[in-house]
Amino acid sequence: MRSWLVCLCALTVVALCSAQRRQGLPNRYENFNADSIIQNERVLLAYYKCVMDKGPCTKDGKNFKRVLPETLSTACARCSPNQKAVVRKLLMGIRAKSEPRFLELLDKYDPQRLNREGLYNFLLTGQ
Repeated sequence: MRSWLVCLCALTVVALCSAQRRQGLPNRYENFNADSIIQNERVLLAYYKCVMDKGPCTKDGKNFKRVLPETLSTACARCSPNQKAVVRKLLMGIRAKSEPRFLELLDKYDPQRLNREGLYNFLLTGQ
């Protein structure tokens, strides 16, 4: 009976960890304040330089850089609704501040333009 309970607890932990890994962004970005980044051009530029390998990265910048290829190539398909809102807001903020930087970002992470249409649709609709 005791070994069965231990197995059940272990299986629960594995399932929870697996569910968290399937999401596009770690759970801590569920309530991330994208507005504070977008409104501060210096901070937005620092994140941009990080993901473009043109400058140093903060811990958050490194995490964004790690998930950005999949996020852009799937238009945030595995993101939660809150994560989609954060990603969409950040991408739209970069685009509004500098269209050339936005296009450079897309070219770096989707050089063959395989998902450009899906990504633009995501930016327009949030879906």
